[in-house]
Amino acid sequence: MNAKNNEYFDIIKKQINREPEGMKKVSIICPFNYPAVIKVYPFFNNRVFPTTYWLTCPYLNKKIAVLEDSGLIEKLQTKINENKHLKEELKKAHQNYARQRMAMLSQEEIEEIKKISQDIIYTLKNSGIGGIKDKKGLKCLHTHVADYLVNETNPVGKIVFEKIDWPNTCSICKELDEDEKSSH
Repeated sequence: MNAKNNEYFDIIKKQINREPEGMKKVSIICPFNYPAVIKVYPFFNNRVFPTTYWLTCPYLNKKIAVLEDSGLIEKLQTKINENKHLKEELKKAHQNYARQRMAMLSQEEIEEIKKISQDIIYTLKNSGIGGIKDKKGLKCLHTHVADYLVNETNPVGKIVFEKIDWPNTCSICKELDEDEKSSH
């Protein structure tokens, strides 16, 4: 991690209520100058972490949770099943996600992982957005939005983000940050 990412470490911890294990960098900053998406290393502490882009923005996370609770995953799944173009775009997004995940690993790391388990390499190479193995189904809209914000090609993330977008004003992270600074 570079100095800029270290600067964001404490606020990210507050955003997600835990240590951002495996964080490689902040990929997206929100309009209010706080981290919104982090890039996470795919293998650390001898475990797989296939969620390459992790949505940390509390505002977006809450809005997406509401959409998931309202049945949006099922509605989008039906839309994908009925639309060949959308299905193909999602397939490409899954493939791109897996390529980006594997590109973070050195050849030496890949060889090391193979010694631990061929299944881990298979998962890293072949799972899609958020680590989903069955790419015909949707799992977590948060990961699709994170991927869309970074790569701007995820059709599911685009649909979801267009339903919520960035707010005109937001003080969630500012309050988290001020709370962090006042406790030191």
